[in-house]
Amino acid sequence: MDVPMVTQAERFDEVRDGEASPHPAEMVLRCQGLRVRHNEEIILVGLDLEVSRGEVVVLVVESEWAARLIPRILIGVESAEGGEIEINGISILRLSEHRKLQLRRDVGYLFHNSGLIYNLTVWYNVALPALYHTRFKDIQGVGEYVNVLIDRCGLSRWSSLRPAALDESTCKKVALARAWVMSPALLVFEDPLMNIDTGSGSDLLDLAFGPSPPEWEDRDPRPPNPGVLITSQGLHEGLFRYVDRMIIIKEGEVAFTGDPKEFDRRGKTHPGDLINTREAF
Repeated sequence: MDVPMVTQAERFDEVRDGEASPHPAEMVLRCQGLRVRHNEEIILVGLDLEVSRGEVVVLVVESEWAARLIPRILIGVESAEGGEIEINGISILRLSEHRKLQLRRDVGYLFHNSGLIYNLTVWYNVALPALYHTRFKDIQGVGEYVNVLIDRCGLSRWSSLRPAALDESTCKKVALARAWVMSPALLVFEDPLMNIDTGSGSDLLDLAFGPSPPEWEDRDPRPPNPGVLITSQGLHEGLFRYVDRMIIIKEGEVAFTGDPKEFDRRGKTHPGDLINTREAF
């Protein structure tokens, strides 16, 4: 069944509880002076960051803990040592947990390990945010929307299976579909290429950021023009095709910020060298 995506997304937006998603004009994520420490490891000493709609930003960090902890702090799940964080223009650090949860309706999140619920099928894993955050005035319409997302990710034949039956790269695609299901203004990817091979990583990035195939033109269910923040322990080659801005963190401080293609053209060092040795920068 063909579902008109704009109409379907509008209908889906109407069935949310509470306030409608604001999707403000440009800025979807902002932090200022963000300070983060994990045990004795200094992760950030004062990061200033802005992500606008339609922009893909990658934060390249030194450790696995940094790649996991920073995005969770930015959406208010974990606490920072200091600094300010805004999502859609709203400061989150002094909000109640209930208000943070409401704000996170407009955030799609992809965990490094996919974060799927293993006793639920692929279909219910993708639908879970909708089941949790909405009341269904049109169950059939929402179900169709979930079906289209699953089809767009090439997961239809696995729809009734549980995650234990899938390989890691397929689980990542399920998690991506789930991150899209509320049509968020902000997408946050927590080290998304961890534990998958280069080819699978490229496929995931193409699905997330590539142009719509001809059969999906004018009906692509992916969120329209979201802002995207990715954390990574290294810079996957495929990211060069899609990332607008790269920020490299070295010993808690910004060592480089700018177009990753320009960094690569310098020919002085590979981003991995910059992260893994003190002398590289």
